[in-house]
Amino acid sequence: MKDMTHNTHMLIASERERWLKLHLEGGLTIRELGTRSGFSRDTLHRWKRAYLAGGVLALKERSRAHRSHPGTTRCEVVARIRDIREKTLFCAEKIAIRLAKEGIVMSARGIHKVLSREGMVRTRRRFPHKDTWRPRTTTPGEVVEIDVAFMRRYKGKWLYQFTAIDTCTRWRFVRIYELHQVGTALAFLAELRERAPFTVCGVKTDNGSVFTNRYGGRYARVSFRMHAFTKFCADHGIEHYLIDPGKPAQNGRVERSHRTDREEFWSRVEFSSLEELRKKQSTYVDWYNTEREHLGIGGKTPIEMLKKCQT
Repeated sequence: MKDMTHNTHMLIASERERWLKLHLEGGLTIRELGTRSGFSRDTLHRWKRAYLAGGVLALKERSRAHRSHPGTTRCEVVARIRDIREKTLFCAEKIAIRLAKEGIVMSARGIHKVLSREGMVRTRRRFPHKDTWRPRTTTPGEVVEIDVAFMRRYKGKWLYQFTAIDTCTRWRFVRIYELHQVGTALAFLAELRERAPFTVCGVKTDNGSVFTNRYGGRYARVSFRMHAFTKFCADHGIEHYLIDPGKPAQNGRVERSHRTDREEFWSRVEFSSLEELRKKQSTYVDWYNTEREHLGIGGKTPIEMLKKCQT
C-alpha cells in the first residue's frame, strides 16, 4: 500500500514536470500553458519555483494538514480539567465555572470535548417526560425539603441519612442515624432549626411513616391523630407540606442531592467508626455548602446564594 501511494505521488510529480517543460523548453508562456492545461497561473508559478529549486521530487503532492494547532487546549489546562473531574465528578458546565474562578476561560462545550477525549464522559439513557409546574421559592427557609435514605450497611445494620435542603439557596444539613423512627426525625428537625442560618418557615416531606400518618397506619383506618412530626412543626410555627403519593419528583432537590452524595461521598469514603464517618461527612457538607457550585442557582455556592438573598 505504501509503494502504491509513493508511485502515485511520483506519477503526479512527473505529470507536473511534463507540463512545465512545455514552458521551460517548449517556449510557451505561463498564460498559454494555463489555457492549455487548465491550471491557474498561480499554481503553475508555484510548481515552477518548486521545480527550479528541488527538481521533480519537489513537485510531489504534500499533506495539507496543519503542522501546528494553536487552538489546542494546553496540557496544563487538560490536567486541571482531569483533576477537577476526578475529585468532584463535576459536569462540563460546573468545571467551566470553577476554571473561570481560577482565571481560565473555556466553554462548557470545549471542556466536554476534552472529557470525551480523555474517556471521562458517562452516558446515561434519558427518557422523555412531561414538563410539570414546580413552585419557586425566593426566600431562604420558605420551604426546606427533608428526606431519609438508606446509604450503607455498617456492622450488619443500615445507616440512615436524614437530609434537609433549602429550595431557594440549596443550603444543606445532613445527619447520620442508626435508627429510622419518629424520634430520629424529630431530633433531626430540632437540630435543623438550631443550625440553619435562616428561619425555617416550612418543610416538605414524602409520606413516610416517620413524617406522617395521613396515608397509612391505624390512625388512617380508625381516627386521624396528628403525627408527632406534624405536631412539632405546628408548635414551632412551621408549615408541613406533603408531596402527592408516588410523586418523588415533587421532592426532587433532596432526592437529587442523595444521588450526588452517593457519587461524590459514599462511593469514596472509608471509615472505621461512626465518629470518623460523621466527621468526614461534616467536612464534605461544609465543602458542599461553601465551595461546590450549583447550576440550579446560576453557578453559585449555597453560601453565596444565601448572602445574595439576605442583602
